[in-house]
Amino acid sequence: MRNSATFQDLGVQVQRILERESPMKRRLSSQRGFTLLETVLTIGIMMTLAAIAIMQSFGTSQSYSANSAMDTVVAQLRVARQLAITQRTNVQVFFVSNGGTQQVQYQVLAQPNTNEANGPVVTTSFPSQTQFMLTGGVPDTPMNFGNSAAVYIGNVSGGPATMEFTSTGQFTDGTGFNTLNGTLFIGVPGAQATAARAVTIMGGTGRVRQYSWTGKNWIE
Repeated sequence: MRNSATFQDLGVQVQRILERESPMKRRLSSQRGFTLLETVLTIGIMMTLAAIAIMQSFGTSQSYSANSAMDTVVAQLRVARQLAITQRTNVQVFFVSNGGTQQVQYQVLAQPNTNEANGPVVTTSFPSQTQFMLTGGVPDTPMNFGNSAAVYIGNVSGGPATMEFTSTGQFTDGTGFNTLNGTLFIGVPGAQATAARAVTIMGGTGRVRQYSWTGKNWIE
């Protein structure tokens, strides 16, 4: 009788063990797959984030190109001014804007009353897709030299026929006495307004300043 009871108790314990849910089974049963709606929403969010990233990357690329063009203009103007001062002569500058040709040039002129020849014309081209241009809705710079044209110097569209830095560092017309204030506007066709850039020249000192449009105002 005692053995029979023992086996009966053992059977009950085995039955309880078999009926007991294992931890692995509980974990599996607590997990469920994504529904179709959840999957669609997840894909939609991922596509939206990807589109935003692409748009931001495109805008950054345009700003980078505009900055490169602005830096090109600033660097060449400052080099021309420095040459005029150090070589004690005039250095003429040219701004070329003809379709796909967008350039800034300078030439060291021979000193008066000498047999020297003018130096070669040094030309630097803009990066592709950038040019001298006015961007719609973007106002004049804080210098207020005018924005009637992309190249507006001495109140003349495209600038006077002769524009040069003198040995004193001033920026003048062909007389060497009439100083010229002006602005060069730069941009990327079809780009956002925030790709607008500007370079100003203060005639009395020859100082060159650069500006970027934030969408609300110009900053140096």
